[in-house]
Amino acid sequence: MGDGYLYLKNPVFRRVRDAALAAGFRYSASDTGAYFGFPLLGLEPLLASRVIPYRPNRPALLELERSRPGFFEVRDLKVNRPTPNYLLHESAHAVAFHELFGRPMHVSQALRDPSRLVEIMLGEAYAMCAEYFAACCVSTPLEAWFFSISSYRRHVPKKKAVGELVETLGFAPVGLLVLAAFLYNNFLVDRLSKAALGRILDYSELTPRVSSGGLEQKLRRTLNGLLTMSPEFRYSTSRLFLSTLGYSRDIRRVLGNDPLELAARNPELQTRMRRLVAVLEHDKKRGSIVSLQRRDATRAPSDRQPDEVANATGLVRVRPLSDSGARAVRRPAHSERHARRALFRRAHQR
Repeated sequence: MGDGYLYLKNPVFRRVRDAALAAGFRYSASDTGAYFGFPLLGLEPLLASRVIPYRPNRPALLELERSRPGFFEVRDLKVNRPTPNYLLHESAHAVAFHELFGRPMHVSQALRDPSRLVEIMLGEAYAMCAEYFAACCVSTPLEAWFFSISSYRRHVPKKKAVGELVETLGFAPVGLLVLAAFLYNNFLVDRLSKAALGRILDYSELTPRVSSGGLEQKLRRTLNGLLTMSPEFRYSTSRLFLSTLGYSRDIRRVLGNDPLELAARNPELQTRMRRLVAVLEHDKKRGSIVSLQRRDATRAPSDRQPDEVANATGLVRVRPLSDSGARAVRRPAHSERHARRALFRRAHQR
């Protein structure tokens, strides 16, 4: 539900989806890897099969509408939401894996190679980065609700500051800085020290530009403001996931090295990181982090424009794997349109 709407409206969501499809990944309503039983442990079979599962939650909302036609509104689903699909997060994992690992014959062996630890953690950092910039592009209440059932990200801290940095430095440099900050966070760093920021700037080849502009303090404050994940959750999640790959339970020792020092051992990695950031870059005519600095998704549904309501019903379908490889196709979903129109129209009448 809302997948096609986000594909049409959110440029980061769309670019990540297109990149995942271009990398040979497909989407299926069939969960052969038991992903939904334990998503954390489902990443490896997802990468190996290049099939990203999703739950068809739209029929449930259509049944809700049929149960009492003309009554329910989107605001009734603010707390009790349909089962989410985290396709943006998993698609970003897929894009990162393809860029960093290519097409290994044995995914299991590639993930268990100790020399590739930084690439493994970069995959999670990139998923966090993609969700952050996609969330920054959310601009309306309806898009925010769709995004809430399509992403782990709920808040966009430091959005204005990040937008100002994008205006000053450009998206590509800032995107690389944000990706590096999330990488440190996944190496159990709660806050970036001055030394860590210096290593990020050196690795990103941005030290002269940032120093000449006097941006170090603002940059460090902004990047630290993005590191909001619960340390306990991050620790336990990393320990469990890396343990499945053969690493020690002593996760602080496993992740005790500086991630960019590890990255520097692979001379190609910086270029690959830049290519990953380039997937997220988009123009700022509509929906970009720059153009939306002073906008948010808090205005009332009654302030929405009629075309926004109409576009909510012309969804891009992610078709099952058996139907032409689950490609994203720009075409209206004609069947059962009336029920969907009724549900979303009422979201904007008050």
